[in-house]
Amino acid sequence: MNAPKPVRVRFAPSPTGYLHVGGARTALFNWLYARSQKGTFILRIEDTDQERSTQESYQAILDGMNWLGMDWDEGPGRGGDFGPYLQSERLPIYREHLEKLATEGHAYRCFCSPEDLAAREKAVTDAGGQWEGYDGKCRDLDPAEASKLEAEGKPFAWRLRTPTDGSTFWYDIVVDKREFQNEVLVDRVIFKADGFPTYQFACVVDDHLMGITHVLRGDDHVSNTPFQILIYQALGWNLPKFGHMPMILGPDRKRLSKRHGATSVQEFQKQGIIPEAMMNYLALLGWSPGGNADEVMTREALIKKFSLKKVNSSPGAFDYDKLAHINSEQIKRKSPEERHALAAGVLAEHGWRMDPEWKIHNATDSDTYLARILKTLGNRFSSLITLPEQIGFFYTDDHWRDDEAWPSAVQGPENVQALTALADALEAELDMDQPQPAEAFENVTRALAGKLEIKAGALIHPSRVALTGQLRSAGIFEVMELVGLRRSLARLRRAASLS
Repeated sequence: MNAPKPVRVRFAPSPTGYLHVGGARTALFNWLYARSQKGTFILRIEDTDQERSTQESYQAILDGMNWLGMDWDEGPGRGGDFGPYLQSERLPIYREHLEKLATEGHAYRCFCSPEDLAAREKAVTDAGGQWEGYDGKCRDLDPAEASKLEAEGKPFAWRLRTPTDGSTFWYDIVVDKREFQNEVLVDRVIFKADGFPTYQFACVVDDHLMGITHVLRGDDHVSNTPFQILIYQALGWNLPKFGHMPMILGPDRKRLSKRHGATSVQEFQKQGIIPEAMMNYLALLGWSPGGNADEVMTREALIKKFSLKKVNSSPGAFDYDKLAHINSEQIKRKSPEERHALAAGVLAEHGWRMDPEWKIHNATDSDTYLARILKTLGNRFSSLITLPEQIGFFYTDDHWRDDEAWPSAVQGPENVQALTALADALEAELDMDQPQPAEAFENVTRALAGKLEIKAGALIHPSRVALTGQLRSAGIFEVMELVGLRRSLARLRRAASLS
């Protein structure tokens, strides 16, 4: 018995836009399957649509794949034994196989212009008929007439001659048997008049020559598969295994689009989603680890658990809230060093760093200072979007403020008196030239509350808003320690003066 071939799968996007989550999910399932089977993952760029393909989109695809951490074994920038991996660089290969089909009578020249086709379609639909895409006008064109038209310089495309009876079927990995009656299939174009192959032809040639064992793609390609199978058969090639994954819907169960929110990998990246969370969530769109497994998984766990048998056949709805939850959990579960690296990126984006003049207890440089802040935040740090609000006040006086919280928390005679009294007490009791620990700020605050015969909260609540601009933060005494005595005093007095 022959041993199964080593798994070789591919992701083959067209560079006509950004990396959509649907394409990213397709890439991910291929990547996970290759990694779980110790196989090969190939990135191939299908850029034969010269009018729509752009260098910007090509780069966006590479950037999106790299950001998600889906490394490819063969493809652009990696090379491989089956290149080139850009279809625009493979034209001689396609022409060679077109010649084989033409010689054997499986392909024929079609001289119908787009205007001809549009006119015939209109005539059919005006008469109440249904246009199937092509009416076979050039299918039986006399070879001598075809040669004459070609010699006259009339543009032509090449179409595949498809059977008119029987059926074409395959056993789909996701949804079992799929079958199409050949009589409903039309002779599609495989080589355009501009000299470029169509997607249908180029992808079949490439998949065969690159040794692809499994074609895993979205179910929007189901209608293409029978025609592609006929190309395989016309060329005398064995078929790969096909698996068509269900589409991704929006929360309203309609096809995911811009009206639902972000749809491209780049948009989610800008919204503070980290790559581990994006990969984690996309894996759950149409696949399940089974049982009561934790849905928040590392990429290593995804690889270990992934199986094509657990790919769902029904569409999955994109849940933005669930993505946000997984993102939050992924951030929380990172090591202190990883969380530090994420936060450092936010600081760099805002141009924030520790001023050497600040006297902060147990923090004398920017890295140590940030580490102290993050330790104080703990699991409050769960989003890159809200992080600037959570830490901005440590670095600048020009930080975000909750305009609704400010009036009720710091205005009014009682709040002004509390802020002024606390500032005076801190200045009197603590050494301005020495960094002060949280305990020192707490001792002064609670002693003052006892002296004024008020609850400590009457001092803590307005001072929190004065120092941070918000109602909730890390522990207020830890905040005072990390803001430092001089800056804390200045903010308390400024808030009192503005009330």
